[in-house]
Amino acid sequence: MLVVFRLLVCKCIAGELRILISQIGQTMRSFAKVKWWKLTRLLRSGFKGKYDFPYKIALLILGATILGASIIGCISYHSVRLMIVENLERNALLEVKQRGNKIDRWIGTKKAELEFLANTPAVRSMNWYVAGPYLKSEVKRLQEFQHFALIDPDGSYFTTKVGRALINVSDRQHFKKAMAGEVYVSDPTISRTLKKQTIVPISAPVRSNSANYRDKTAQKPIGVINGVISMDRIAEVVGKLEYEAGTYAFVLNSQGVPIVHPDARLIGNIDKPAPSLLESADTNLANVAREMVYQKTGILRTTINEAKVYVAYLPLEQAEWSIALVIPSHNLEKELIPLNILAAAAAILLAAAIFAAIAALILFAKNGIRTRTEALLHRLTGRIRAGLRLDRILQTTLEELGTFLELDRAIFGWYDPRQDTVEFCWEYCRKGLSGRLGIFGAMGGPSGDLAARLQRCETILLNKISAPDAATPQQPVHLELANSSYAAVPVLTQTNRLGYLFAIANRRFANPDEVEVLEAIADLLAIAISKSQLQGQIQDELKLLEEVLAQLRRTEEHLLQSEKMTVVGQLAAGIAQEIYNPINFIYGRLIHVNDYIKDLLELIRLYSEEYPEPIPEIAQKIEIFDLDFISEDLPQIFNSLKTGTDSIRQIVVALRKISLPEQANKERANIHESIDSILLLLAHRLEPKILLVKEYNNLPAVLCYPGQLIQVCLNIFNNVIDAVNSIENSEPIITIKTDIVEHFSGRFIAVSIAHNGRRIPPEIQQRIFDPFGPTKSMKNFTGLGLSVCYKIIVELHGGHLTVQSPIQSQIEFQTGGGAEFIIKLPIV
Repeated sequence: MLVVFRLLVCKCIAGELRILISQIGQTMRSFAKVKWWKLTRLLRSGFKGKYDFPYKIALLILGATILGASIIGCISYHSVRLMIVENLERNALLEVKQRGNKIDRWIGTKKAELEFLANTPAVRSMNWYVAGPYLKSEVKRLQEFQHFALIDPDGSYFTTKVGRALINVSDRQHFKKAMAGEVYVSDPTISRTLKKQTIVPISAPVRSNSANYRDKTAQKPIGVINGVISMDRIAEVVGKLEYEAGTYAFVLNSQGVPIVHPDARLIGNIDKPAPSLLESADTNLANVAREMVYQKTGILRTTINEAKVYVAYLPLEQAEWSIALVIPSHNLEKELIPLNILAAAAAILLAAAIFAAIAALILFAKNGIRTRTEALLHRLTGRIRAGLRLDRILQTTLEELGTFLELDRAIFGWYDPRQDTVEFCWEYCRKGLSGRLGIFGAMGGPSGDLAARLQRCETILLNKISAPDAATPQQPVHLELANSSYAAVPVLTQTNRLGYLFAIANRRFANPDEVEVLEAIADLLAIAISKSQLQGQIQDELKLLEEVLAQLRRTEEHLLQSEKMTVVGQLAAGIAQEIYNPINFIYGRLIHVNDYIKDLLELIRLYSEEYPEPIPEIAQKIEIFDLDFISEDLPQIFNSLKTGTDSIRQIVVALRKISLPEQANKERANIHESIDSILLLLAHRLEPKILLVKEYNNLPAVLCYPGQLIQVCLNIFNNVIDAVNSIENSEPIITIKTDIVEHFSGRFIAVSIAHNGRRIPPEIQQRIFDPFGPTKSMKNFTGLGLSVCYKIIVELHGGHLTVQSPIQSQIEFQTGGGAEFIIKLPIV
């Protein structure tokens, strides 16, 4: 009690000293940041003349000495103060633990008393007429229990107050816990027997008489005994925890709801819920409640209801509660009064000297920084005007900035707001430090708040999240940005891409002068980056323009070729028409000539038989003309003429089919005749060494544009012949197959044209049907006209055109390559 009295006496003195020290500190900071320029005016004349340099050295030494003494004094004060406060906190927590253990033992005693009653024969009989008188006597003996209840497994029960109750408690948590075999102290609730009275039920399981009462797992309980303690009695026991004036105690349940508290408005129970302190608007109170709900033990200095307090808290072992004692801070900190008086006196004595040293140092630093900053900015401006590469400008600037401000690191990075990450792209680091380039994200803190935290210069731990280099150990890399030791200045470019200029030092950093230097450099870097991005955009536009021009040239060449082919087709159609009529005339007259020759030869034969001995003149002519040879050779010559004329006629017919104008509507066509017509026209390219294999199946006439279909087959055959002519040491083979195939969308006529030439690379296969696709990517393969073929088959006929290379078919080509073009036309 004497210690308590001393603490109460020193209460006001401690508060006044804290206010005095705080005001002194605020005055020093205000002078250093705002009023220093007044001293520079007074001291400016003293820095001129021949004593300028020695005076500066002496002033620096004096300032450093005073500053060192101040730092040592502050460290000593805080160390001693921390030791005293920690000792006081330990003593207070120990006192709370001792008193809290008394409450725990009291609750444990009540649980033991109830468990003892549960194991008595009268209670274990579960017969109220036997147990009732016994429990009523126990209520008188154990006066802290208001009444007892004997509860059946279905939740119905008898009480010592009213006998058989008309309500059921099977929904109560204490009943469920007891039926599970646990002696349980419930949260406060409103009694269903004693209306409007708040109670704390304690329940224990009751086992049968045949079970061993020491074996709690012998069998399932046959009932529950419940003892009721008044909430006023709990509050009275908790109130004994208060040991000094101004202190108060409160109890929270497992949800953070107060069940004992000086403020009755905050108290809640099971039947009358109250807001949890975890959701309190007072964040400090919510933090204390969170520690208590987590069943932690400790003491915390905080502010509750605008009052500085210490809160000592610990969990109870006998109930799912936590108890806390709130002690006003001045009750514990009274012993700091002598220390605070000593610190205030030292601060007052050193204040004037510190002010003078700060003013002089700021003056010297400001002049030097201004000169060197102007030189740095001038060099940076020169690099931008010279049009140097952006990476060189950034790297050189970071190196000069790091040397100028004596930094540990100077980093430039891009901020990604979607991922809330920053990518360090250029860096200067002091000798002996490892690089930190890569993509980093903040560990902890709300997502999407990295930019705001950088603006506030909070302490941030950045974690490298980009994939590490294979040559480096697979370990995470961290970069700590400590408060007051770094500055992050935003660099906003014209593309609205946000960059950051980081300056990190192993000292107190980011004073207004240093931040001003960083902002000036950041503005110039923004100009350099914008200029570089503009140049990059110009280069991209030029490159795109070149590509467009190249594509236009290819389009022009293609159009010229198409126009040329159109003219050639028109000429071929005219020539074919001109040849077609004479050839038909000759072909038709050859039939009559054949008959006439047969008749003449027959007449000569009959004449020879009738006049075997001609006159000498005729015999001489027969011998000169070699009539027998003529009789044998003339039919053969005529057959050759007929064969040649027929070939010319077929070629002209095929040429007319290809060159005649396309009809507006589709018509039925024989696919085999179209293929044979094309092969006839390409006979000059099918050299004797090329083996042509035909595997035709019976096909119906297909509804198509015949001329377009012939153009597709002609283009594919030209590409196939070019491919087989490129192979060496192998017999070139072209295989043509036709068949009817089933597809999920219907029945199709399939035409397969395969060869054993060189395979088509996968990168060309992906673009083989694109307009202006690969024309120079592979030797002896042009892909000429395949985009037109694809358009005709897919868009005009609703079919499919695919290519497969190498071939996976029944024929094994020796080259191991080859390709197969498959045309599918719908059967309509």
